[in-house]
Amino acid sequence: MQHHRILSFTAQTFTLSLFFVSVFNLALSGQAQEMRQLSELFALCGRGISFTALGELLVLSFLISIARAIWFSQTILKNMLMRNRITLMLISVFVMAGTCSALFGWFPLHLWQAWLGFMFSFATATAVSFTAMLCRTQIESRKYQRKLHLFQKSSERKGDDIDGQQDD
Repeated sequence: MQHHRILSFTAQTFTLSLFFVSVFNLALSGQAQEMRQLSELFALCGRGISFTALGELLVLSFLISIARAIWFSQTILKNMLMRNRITLMLISVFVMAGTCSALFGWFPLHLWQAWLGFMFSFATATAVSFTAMLCRTQIESRKYQRKLHLFQKSSERKGDDIDGQQDD
């Protein structure tokens, strides 16, 4: 079951990464010549994403999924508060993304503007992901609250039935 969750989250993360890279590719297509020389992610600027960049994004997506499985594991980190898990998860994702950016040549190490753009896009992607996660958690919470309420009502009725039968 855990493998399914890791693969599912990898696919979601990969899709979100592709979306943001595609948006930046389109937005920067007017600067295609400069972007091709600066970054592997934008080597085909305005015309797509290279297979190499796809593989690199997939590797990062998988690493993020593994980190998520660890940080949100109930068996490994039983007593850690959720806000601490989320904070540490975000820090680890930022470090992994920065490391992959440096290793895969996504951004030149000396070009602060590219790293500023990376931080902005990371913050934007994080905000979108966090908002989606909050919405999903609230929907699931409401669903479980309704189920709990129905269960409590049925338990009360059963208790009334039992009490009524004992009095006879």
